[in-house]
Formats: sequence, structure tokens, C-alpha cells
Amino acid sequence: MSTGPELRTAHHRRFARGLTLIEVVVALGILSLMAGAIYGIVSGCVESTASLALIQTEDRRVETLLQRARVAFAHLPVGATIELKVIENEPLRQELILRGVSDAFVWGEYRWWSKPAVTLAPLRWPDEKRAPPVGAELRGKKSEPVTQRFSFAMSVPDFYRTDPDGEPLPESPLQSRQGNQFVRPDTQGRFWLDLLPEIDRAEWRFYDPSKKVWVEVAQPGRPPLIELRLSLPGRKLPLRAVFETA
Repeated sequence: MSTGPELRTAHHRRFARGLTLIEVVVALGILSLMAGAIYGIVSGCVESTASLALIQTEDRRVETLLQRARVAFAHLPVGATIELKVIENEPLRQELILRGVSDAFVWGEYRWWSKPAVTLAPLRWPDEKRAPPVGAELRGKKSEPVTQRFSFAMSVPDFYRTDPDGEPLPESPLQSRQGNQFVRPDTQGRFWLDLLPEIDRAEWRFYDPSKKVWVEVAQPGRPPLIELRLSLPGRKLPLRAVFETA
């Protein structure tokens, strides 16, 4: 039969084992909390870094666009004209056509356009590009309203370069009037290059010095001042830039 000291020693051992088990459970709980907190911090940092990178890329694209526009408008050669057409009223969509400037908005390896007629316009996103994620309803998520988005794009006849016989030249960016699987012509047969892949709105205005007013449509001419307002997704205020012409 166990004596009193032996019983007390056995109780102490059982208590110690129980205490050790509680400590292990508590330690695992603390470790889980720490792992969750670390994951949340790392995930937040990754998302913030990705968002910052997207904003910086967008800012660089916008700055490049504005710089190209500033140079093109400030060095208009003799005979160059700028036209502003309204192609849709709600929302307002316009086409700015710059003619007679061979080096305006030149991109890539080309140094000038053989047919200098640059058109700038906001293009509607195709339906498949702005559709809600597939299977969102099946995952129990509500479908958010689809916001109409636009890209800010340019078109020049030189995107499809041909020889005097009408055959595409070897250096032509596109080799067919039907385009390819990535680039399709619009209803007028024009090909477009996205300068800004996502915008909310783009609005142009010309200053009419004779009437001392800003206008949203103008025949080919040389307005002294040109205004551009760009509304970008996620930004409360539009970006406004005013350009002087030569």
C-alpha cells in the first residue's frame, strides 16, 4: 500500500504531465495566431506592392502620353491641322485627328509616318473583357455591376503599310486588312494601338479665341490651346492638361 509521500509524488507527476499538455495546447494556439498574423501582414504587403506597381506603371504611361502630346502640338509644321469630332454624346466620346505631323506619337522602331494622320479616341472595352468573373454566382458571391471601361487608343494608316500595288510591305505591323487574332479593324477598317489600357473618360476641348470659349467640336484648324481631361479608375478627380500649339 502506498504511503502518504508516495501518493503526493504520484499526484505531482500527474499534475506535471497535465500542465505540460496545457502548455503545449496554449503554445500551439499562440503559434497559430502568430502564423495568421504573419500571413496577413505578408499578404497585405504583397497586395500593397502590387497596387503601387500598377499605379506607378499607369502614371508613367500617362506622363509619356502627355509628353508626346505636348511635343506634337507645340511643333506643328506649316499645313498641319487638328480636328475634333464628337462620335457619341452619352457618354461623350470624341476623336482628335492630327494631320500633317509626320513624327507625332511615333512609337516603336518607326521615326515618322509616311501617311501622317493620327487619330486619338477612347474605345469601348469589348463585352468579354468587362464581363464579371465566370462562376461568381456559383461561389456564393454577388455579381457586381459591370462598369463600362474604355482604353485610350491611337490609329494611323501606317499600321497597315502597302506598296504602290497595294501589297503589304515586309515592315508593315499588320500584314492583312483583316488583322490577326489579336488586332481587328473597326467598322472603318482602322487598326488601333492602346496608349492607356484603362480609363473612365477622355474629353478634349479647343479654345476658340474669336468667341473666347472652349468648344468640344471643331473643324480642321490650329487652335491656340487644347485641353485634355482624363478620368482614371480609382481616382476621384480627373487629370487636366492644357497644351499650347505652335
